[in-house]
Amino acid sequence: MRDTITMGARMKTGMNLAAMVMGASLVALASPSAAGSWKYAETKSGNPELKYIENGKATFYIGCGRAFGLHVKYPGKPGEEEKPAAITISNGKDSMSFKGEFEKPFEDMATTFRQWDLGFERQDPDLYGEKWKAVRDQLLNLLDAGQPLTISADKDSYKLPPNHARKWRASFDDCG
Repeated sequence: MRDTITMGARMKTGMNLAAMVMGASLVALASPSAAGSWKYAETKSGNPELKYIENGKATFYIGCGRAFGLHVKYPGKPGEEEKPAAITISNGKDSMSFKGEFEKPFEDMATTFRQWDLGFERQDPDLYGEKWKAVRDQLLNLLDAGQPLTISADKDSYKLPPNHARKWRASFDDCG
């Protein structure tokens, strides 16, 4: 009789543990951080791209080729295409603000904000120079900090999970 009670208690404890694990798994799957993933790739021409993909579309993108492009899903309601826009990207320790413009989403992108060359003009002699590289490095450090990112504009914001893409940084360090 005593063995039956002990065995029943163990089974109940085991079922409770299994239920807790299943519940935690469901919460993890439902969380925004589990909704997408970071991906690093190179284009056919060997240019680096770092993307956060949700539902098959990039909501965050940086790429370096003929220009350094930053494309981000704008928090809140985006404005008209090519009108000025600004966002802030932060990771809890550091933040950076970017001035750019609104864009219409295209192809596999759900982005509605873009900025070229980290805000440097094409005619700027500092483009791809030491000042530009300092801004690039600040952005790369922000993305490489292992912290969740907050994308904000005015009073609207959303979070992205930490960037866990592999082997992406060196290609961007060589960019510019």
